[in-house]
Amino acid sequence: MRAQTGHYTALRAHRLALEMVLILALGTGAAPLAAQSFPDAEEIVIEDESDDPVDTSYQTVQSSPRTPDDSAWGNVASLYTNPPDLAHCVAGDLRAEAKASFLAAFNALRARHGLAPVRYNAAADRSAAEAALIMAAGSALSHQPPPSWRCWTAAGASAAGSSNLLGGVSSPYLAYEDNNAILAEWLIEGEGDEIGHRRWLLDPYLDQTALGRAIAVLPGGVRVDSVVMKVFDFPRDAASRDRSTRTAPAFVAWPQGEYPRVFFSPRARLSFAVSQDPGTEDAQGTIDFTGARVSISDGEHILNTHDQLWDNEGYGVANCLSWRVDGIVTGRTYTVSISGIRGSPQERYSYTFRITD
Repeated sequence: MRAQTGHYTALRAHRLALEMVLILALGTGAAPLAAQSFPDAEEIVIEDESDDPVDTSYQTVQSSPRTPDDSAWGNVASLYTNPPDLAHCVAGDLRAEAKASFLAAFNALRARHGLAPVRYNAAADRSAAEAALIMAAGSALSHQPPPSWRCWTAAGASAAGSSNLLGGVSSPYLAYEDNNAILAEWLIEGEGDEIGHRRWLLDPYLDQTALGRAIAVLPGGVRVDSVVMKVFDFPRDAASRDRSTRTAPAFVAWPQGEYPRVFFSPRARLSFAVSQDPGTEDAQGTIDFTGARVSISDGEHILNTHDQLWDNEGYGVANCLSWRVDGIVTGRTYTVSISGIRGSPQERYSYTFRITD
């Protein structure tokens, strides 16, 4: 068990919260590889495991990709009123329908956790689009892209530092072709130990978001795709609301209730957080999972849980307990009991979940 407590600066919390998932899928049908790290921006590259370097001479999405199946690209034109042009560093404009579709998918996911819906902040729209352009043009991801990166803008770089990022290259198409697949990448977190993206998605007090996406076709039909989802530091507008007015459930768990298999991996960390009053400055310091005991039962057997981690670092959900468990299968109902929590309204919590097809 590892405990991390104490107070962190905003930059430290943001960096930990936004540990990137870099998806690199090589070749038709290749499985995506995920890595979570926060290297210096100069060290972030997308690497091809073959001996031949990736050709980054970009075409626009209007070009006809040379792939065995052009139908794999059928959704590209429908995303934009004006497609991005990486050759001329033009971010492009997502259709209102594309943004609304992403927001609907995100709010449907939040509803599964009893969380209030978020709204779309159009004031953050352009900076998110420019951040996605920077990631696509550089064939890399960074929350601190340097000015030396192609298509860099100050607004785009700022948005990169306050957003969930996702990106990669693949042929003939990427694994995250739809909104649910994008959200699933951030929930599952590459099956690693850092679950900062999930914590932002499931923040009970998240009020708004904005989406940026840049897609281009490389010579040979390889597609580059980057996704930027703004999660904090929004520009103020007339619709801004005080976080303290948001209602929240007693806790947020992943997974919980009837949970679609697309959003889950049995090799990923399960997680639990107690909802806390966001108006209390030191709220994240009141929850202590040091003595927490996690038990998961399918009604007949107690499953093996191990590798517990927890922190009170105060980003996304302010506190977080996570662990691994062996033996989760689709279609079976599991009861999770967590006891030994100190500093919370309850000493013990219990909930159920079932992974569905």
